[in-house]
Amino acid sequence: MRNRTGSVLIGTSILLLCATALAFTIITHSKEVPWFKLPKARKALTVEAASVRAELAGLPDFNETRQLDAYGFHGDYLPVIDGMPESPRWSAEVTWSSIAKVEQVVLVPAIDPRQGTLHGYGFPRRFRVSKQFKDGTCETVAEWMDEDCPDPTHVPLRIDIPAPQCASIRIDVYRGAVEGGREFFALGEVFCIIEKDIWRALKIVAEPSFESRPYWSKDYLADQKTGLGMPLGLARGNQGEEANNAFSVTFEQPPKEDCLIELDLGSEQWMGWLTLFPATPPSGSIVPGYGFPGKIEVFGAQEVDGRTSWIPIHKAEWTGGNPGDNPVRIPLFGFKGRWLRLKVSGFAERNGLKILALSEASISMREQAHPVKAIRLHGFPEEAERLAGFLADGLASGRPVLQMIEWLNLIERQSRLKHRLDEIVTLDAEMELRWAKGKGRAIIASATLALLLLLIWAVHRQLSLQRLKLRIAQERSQTEFEQMKLRLFSQISHELRTPLTVIPVPIERAMKEVGEGKLKTYLGVALKNVYELQQLVEQILDLRRIQDGQMKVNPVEVELVVHISSIIDSMRPLAEEKGIELSFEPVEESLLARIDPQALKRMLGNLISNAIKFTPSAGQVVVGFSTIRHALIFFVEDTGPGIAAEDLPHIFDQHYRGQSSSARQTIGSGLGLALVHEVAELLSGRVVVASPIADGQGSRFTIEIPLQKGDTR
Repeated sequence: MRNRTGSVLIGTSILLLCATALAFTIITHSKEVPWFKLPKARKALTVEAASVRAELAGLPDFNETRQLDAYGFHGDYLPVIDGMPESPRWSAEVTWSSIAKVEQVVLVPAIDPRQGTLHGYGFPRRFRVSKQFKDGTCETVAEWMDEDCPDPTHVPLRIDIPAPQCASIRIDVYRGAVEGGREFFALGEVFCIIEKDIWRALKIVAEPSFESRPYWSKDYLADQKTGLGMPLGLARGNQGEEANNAFSVTFEQPPKEDCLIELDLGSEQWMGWLTLFPATPPSGSIVPGYGFPGKIEVFGAQEVDGRTSWIPIHKAEWTGGNPGDNPVRIPLFGFKGRWLRLKVSGFAERNGLKILALSEASISMREQAHPVKAIRLHGFPEEAERLAGFLADGLASGRPVLQMIEWLNLIERQSRLKHRLDEIVTLDAEMELRWAKGKGRAIIASATLALLLLLIWAVHRQLSLQRLKLRIAQERSQTEFEQMKLRLFSQISHELRTPLTVIPVPIERAMKEVGEGKLKTYLGVALKNVYELQQLVEQILDLRRIQDGQMKVNPVEVELVVHISSIIDSMRPLAEEKGIELSFEPVEESLLARIDPQALKRMLGNLISNAIKFTPSAGQVVVGFSTIRHALIFFVEDTGPGIAAEDLPHIFDQHYRGQSSSARQTIGSGLGLALVHEVAELLSGRVVVASPIADGQGSRFTIEIPLQKGDTR
């Protein structure tokens, strides 16, 4: 041991002496900028950085959309291969009605919000873009075949298409993204810009495709749903609540006639697109696509023999469900007219009443937006007339609406400016370092000698610390073993996450194709087990994130009755399967509170699932909440067998399963209640349990979350 220590000290001394010699030969100037000109160069960078920041401040912030479905196209999973294949592994082709002069193709990266904020999800590494001619020939317009295409993050990749005209655009992917030992390819959207406008694709061919509706399908490659957010400019100052004003109507009684919105342009105009912007909910809570109608039919007015006749504009309509934070673009196919009529139906509901909400209705042709001169309503309540002006004020959520091409230009410009700002910061840091080295060579030489002595002492000290750490490690072996076990489970769970997401799809397809019988029953049991395994994986990953400090609290204003009702509705099929009555008993009909909705969902979801699991058939599970002083109180109560006295002190321990006979008869991971306890502590709250509660049966779990003054109303 003594000889080894001496060798280390001698080797360290030699290395530091060499470093001391090199300190006196440091180059004090770069090839681009001489050392004595570094202050002037840094001043120029400071001026440029200020100019870039000023321009960035004049651009709208990019806020990715909250999408509920239709993430885009997802290629089928294929085995990972080494090298470049001879033929493409995935292909996608976009076709229009006729040969057209395509000016640009825009590839919008996909985002999978279920796996966190993943910009550029599945974007291809090696691929080729070509234009297809009517005679079947093709011509390459862009390719990344010799090196990987850089990750575009959220920024669309824009590819210029040279003349001549073509019939379609083809994307051939040779190497995709790699995940979990498999390779795949994904895109959020393909835009084709023709005559300074985004044209609607009539035919999409993409193979091989991984179909997983409502999230992934080749049909979503040109459905106008993207993760780019709504095309809005900068906010117009501090307008208070006026910034969220929209055409938001509540029907006290169901509509008795067709609800019509008629837009008057004042004169005949050529129309290319009708763009409808979703509204922001009045409460300010996060409700993507709030109040957006499920179906919109579009009609144009034509004058025939002095009479106005409304005709469908090539059957233009919207039936796409909730658009999230996406604007809805309905093609008008070059219709020329003065009036446009929107027949809306399929209303959403809020608190048991039908609602309709739109932030803005914009009519455009190419890059030109047509101002709406007047608006007529039919079939709406009287108060709707007062709000009609918000449909054509040029604002959505208090910000001016932009054309899609302008929005794409701003996103690209913002990305380039941010990239240049990062370059400036890096260059300035390098120049500052070289300047400091030039001035401090003597200091470095002196400091290096002192460092030599210090490091000799540090090596000796390190050896002592290693022996001390060994003793400490032995004393903490049990704790570290538990942590290692959780990390191992987390790694395994992370690897299982993606396969478990894929498995239910073929099982569900098989259940639809087979008739009634034992096979369908077996498939149902398998599907249920997969879902339970998915829940277990999410519980393990959530626990790991909390213990690593990666799970952050994100409180927002939430309408508790609505939010808790949605959580209960998601658990109701599980209760109905066991014949259990699941009910909700809020003390108040409506309560707004600032709380993390996802954290609340994790706690209540696990408690409800646990109550259903341990409650026998024909039992009851009750969920409720109330406010006491400055705290929110949530409870989940069941009529199950109760919890044994010997199990109560350990009920929130990880991997603990009750020792009573009733607990041993029910399969569980022992993680659900532990996760509830950890999340409650993360919110500075607590969770307690009382059992039994009546006649030796039943359990009641209570969550108490403290609130700051003014957090509820």
